[in-house]
Parts: sequence; structure tokens; C-alpha cells
Amino acid sequence: MKKFSLLATIFATVGLFSSAVAQAEIKPVTLKFAHIYAAQDHWGQTAERFKAAVEERSGGKIKINIDANGLTGDWPQSIEGLRMGTNHIVLQSVGALDRYAKSAGVEAYPYLIRDMDHYRAVYNGTVGQELYDQITKESGFKLMGAAYRGARYLTSNRLIQNPDDLHGLKMRVPPLRMYRSTWTTLGASPVPMGMAELFTSLQHGMIDGQENPLEVIKNVNLFEVQKNVAETQHTIGAMTLIYSDAYFKKLPEETRQILQEEGERVMKEATDRMIVEEENMKQFLIGKGMAFNAVDREAFGTKIQAMDAEFPELQVWLDKIRAVQ
Repeated sequence: MKKFSLLATIFATVGLFSSAVAQAEIKPVTLKFAHIYAAQDHWGQTAERFKAAVEERSGGKIKINIDANGLTGDWPQSIEGLRMGTNHIVLQSVGALDRYAKSAGVEAYPYLIRDMDHYRAVYNGTVGQELYDQITKESGFKLMGAAYRGARYLTSNRLIQNPDDLHGLKMRVPPLRMYRSTWTTLGASPVPMGMAELFTSLQHGMIDGQENPLEVIKNVNLFEVQKNVAETQHTIGAMTLIYSDAYFKKLPEETRQILQEEGERVMKEATDRMIVEEENMKQFLIGKGMAFNAVDREAFGTKIQAMDAEFPELQVWLDKIRAVQ
């Protein structure tokens, strides 16, 4: 037993020595990390976990300063900051890059990701890496890791169970082509507008519904102006860490390795946490008087297939993702 204890001590000492040597070889660098989320919410905490992991593993040689709450601007401005060098890391959805890379738009495609098993198989597999490589090629941005951002749900003051129930429903959508096409195809009357106008527009009856992840529905108190939550789960998307590819390539190999490995690990953990939080948020909203109802997802998914013709530039990715088992 003493012999094994001695060997264990030796291996532990060697491991600590190797770690110390690796940290000593890392060149000091300070990275600016920007996101639009509150520091205490899910994505704010994900950023903090990434910062802590990188700084600990690098022995403090890699420092990360976080600007939360959109301090450097909204998410488009934050991403532009990567190009200008005022930001080094941004936490945002994959689809946020669709203005730079058409392929990125596939992240927001409705009824494409079937469930969480399919999500993991896509984003943690070869197809996900191929998609990331293509986005980098088109946009000049490097994507790192994937975290389930929470499915998007439809809320309204009428019961929605199948696409026919959407007829005449005026609903707010983000001012992006993908969302407009989604709800036009399904039979609703989408009204593009920013988040700042959403609550008051619902409050005064200018629109009848909207769609968002449960996190947003909870955080902006939509339970005060909406009663029904249709479990459409029409988009199962991914958040990612975004860098300027040119800047990232200039970083030392040891630094790139730490950022890559810790980024992927932290984002996978964020997926697991979001699954738990999503159920907690559902129960919170029920407690606030919102009623959740199941929908005929097969009917929604069948009707949305007509949208493929509007996005021929995405067809190769639609086919690849749908084929993942």
C-alpha cells in the first residue's frame, strides 16, 4: 500500500509540475467579453463560468473582462465590435450571424431540430462542426461551443392548438426574414418589431400574441398581458461564443486551446442547466396564471415544409441536419 501511495504522490507531483510549466508558458492577455444579458440570468452566469474556468486554468494569465447588460451596445453592435477589435468575445445565438453568413440562418429554421437528442447529435457532432466551419468561411467569425438557448413558444390570448387557429392572429416577431416567413407560412399575420415595444403593444391590443423562449416570457413579465402558452417549440436553437477568426488565430496555441476546450465544456454545461431551468420557468409561469397547452406539432411541421422553397441557400444544411439521427 505504501508503494502505491508513493506512486500516487509522484504522479500528482508530476501533474502539478506540468500544469505549472504550462501556465508559465502562457503569454498574458486580457480579453473583453460582451453580451446583452443581465449578469444574474442564465447567460450572464454562463459568461461568468467561462471567465472563471479560463482564468483558473491559465493561472490568471488569461484575464477576461465582462461587459454585461449590453454595455457595449445591442447584440449587432457587440458583434461589430469583434471586427473593430473593441470586443474579443461575444455570447449570442448562431443565427445572429445570418447578416454575415447565409448558412447561419439555419439555426432559427422552424421544426428543423426535432428534440434534445437531435440537438446534441447535430451541434456536438460532425454536421455542427461543418456548419461552424462554413459560417467562419463566409463571415470571418469563429464560433465556439453550443448551448441550448431554450425552445421558442407562442403566447396569445386565444387558444392555439393547430395552424388553423393562427388565422388572423397579429403577432410580434423579431425583425428578421426567417421569423416573418415562419409565421406567414403557418397562417398568422406577423408584425416585425423590437423587444422594447412588445409589452405595451400587447397591453394595448395592437398585437394579439408573440413568440419567445420561456426565459424572455418570464423576464419581461408577459404573464401580465398574455394568458395562453402554446407548446409549439418551433425553434430549438443554439447560443455560441463568437470571436473574430483573424484575431483568434493570432493568439498563442496554448491560449487558443484553453479557450476552445473550456468554451465547449461550459456551453455543454449551460445546455444541461437550461433544460432544468426551462421546467422551473414553466412552473413559475403557471403560478402566475398562464395556461400551457399542447399543439399538433406534426401539423405545424408539415405546413412549414413549404418554407424550404424560400430559402434555397439553406437547402444543403436543411438536408444534412434532417438526416442526422
